[in-house]
Amino acid sequence: MGRPSPPSRRGLARDLVAGFTVGANQIGNAMAYTMLAGVPPVHGLYAVAVGTPAGALTSGSQRMPIVPTAALCLAAGGALTALPPERRVAGLFTLAALTGAVMLVAGLLRAGGLVRFVSNAVMVGLMAGVSVQILLSQLGALTGFTSRYDNRLLRAADLVLHPGESDVWTTAVGLATVVAVVLLRRTRLRLLAMALVLVGMTVAVALLGPPSVAVIGDIAPISRSLPVPRLPDFSLVPALLLPAVSLVIVGLVQGAGISRTVPNTDGSFGDASRDFVGQGVANVVSGVFGGAAVGGSVQATALNVSAGARSRWSSVFAGAFVVLVIMAAAPLVQQVPLAVTAGILIVAALSALKPRDALHVWRADRLSAAVMVVTFVLVLVVPLQYAVLAGAVISVLKHVYLSSLDVHIKQVVLDGQGLPRETAAPRELPADDVTVLDIYGSLFYAAAPRVKALLPVVGDAHCPVVVLRLRGRRKLHSATILVLRDYAREIAARGGRLYLAGVGEEMREQLQRTGVLDLLGPDAVVTAGDELYGACATAQERGRDWLARRGEGSPGDSGGG
Repeated sequence: MGRPSPPSRRGLARDLVAGFTVGANQIGNAMAYTMLAGVPPVHGLYAVAVGTPAGALTSGSQRMPIVPTAALCLAAGGALTALPPERRVAGLFTLAALTGAVMLVAGLLRAGGLVRFVSNAVMVGLMAGVSVQILLSQLGALTGFTSRYDNRLLRAADLVLHPGESDVWTTAVGLATVVAVVLLRRTRLRLLAMALVLVGMTVAVALLGPPSVAVIGDIAPISRSLPVPRLPDFSLVPALLLPAVSLVIVGLVQGAGISRTVPNTDGSFGDASRDFVGQGVANVVSGVFGGAAVGGSVQATALNVSAGARSRWSSVFAGAFVVLVIMAAAPLVQQVPLAVTAGILIVAALSALKPRDALHVWRADRLSAAVMVVTFVLVLVVPLQYAVLAGAVISVLKHVYLSSLDVHIKQVVLDGQGLPRETAAPRELPADDVTVLDIYGSLFYAAAPRVKALLPVVGDAHCPVVVLRLRGRRKLHSATILVLRDYAREIAARGGRLYLAGVGEEMREQLQRTGVLDLLGPDAVVTAGDELYGACATAQERGRDWLARRGEGSPGDSGGG
């Protein structure tokens, strides 16, 4: 993996500025996001203080800060609600460490490519649902309204029906936060808007002193020290294993999206599997030191890059800045109003809504649109951790279904008068002639029924010969081998023969192990050569010679069929 090199003198100043910029921004964001998990916000600060530097030193994407994100914390909150209130903080540590362990294993197994199987339609639906969930979850903190319902949709409806029960001061602070962030985002200070508004609104509320505005210190005090390392509560592992897998999916997909689009300063892009390792280490360290789950953040990465980050050390400095804040200014952090963090979360949620992305998916095809809508609805009606898992399953099923349909068979005409030509495959095989066929698309097990349906019908054809081009395929699935075996026997029953052209050595050994080579005859399996359609031409010539010999009545020339 290689040891991280120290920052150069030229890049040191830039990394310091970027690190302190990201650290200042994370003071508010990390606390706000961690409250989505239903635990004291200080655990978000701990995550940035120790988890972010640990991830930076082991990740491949050097300018991607690994910090608490809204989706991760919201999913964690859904999992922790199943635990007794007194065990939820311990559950947070265990969930973070368990998530990190799964990520670490995935990275060491080089499983970075697996994120490709989570479709764009699922991610758009998932993030839209997460944004709406965040909006709904913060209405109470934004307005000071207390509902008797647990369901977020019902709480929102309750607020609409009883607007007079909101606290005027709290609502004013919350709405002022939203307006201030939106306005600052239109200026040159847009990347620091949330951090500046957090400080400004906290000072304003402290000076005005409205007694009805709740602050972070009302939830739990923030100590002027970092927690000592502690082992996770292993008794909670069985209950949190499935939610940890859902957090892994969210974290890895978010991180992979960043690593593919944000290059390192040398122009290279982070390796997805190494980023898995980095996020895994960050979560394990965060959980051991009392922090929340962390992952790659689009917002934090954009801020880090725009602030001039040159290397992974900017995230190390961001963690160091948060440590300084905890050690020196914990009493001040406790005075941050909950309405301010709610306003910051609401702006973040609105920013995460991507109507253009949803419209693009909607216009792409009906299946993608349906997958997006189903995922969005699932996020709203079932706990997020299960909606994430369901979305991943839907992605895989969609891939399998579409791949199984994306199979086509063409007839290849090799007349020796120029380049090969393609035509539509015949519906029925012609008698006493050689038909060369090429299969496009995947030949995995789910596609086998479609391959069988697309192959020309043998029917009553006399002595049909088929050459099937398999160039470029390493192996065949057992279901596809059964289709070829049955097709060969059906052709042989009419006095014909099946040839396989463009077969590689690995596939030839597979055909020998499965008995297909003996069934067809060794001369009916033509090995791939350098010439693109050379194996097909050879097989076609052999097929014509075989038909000619049969027409002359040569004995014992029935091949393996």
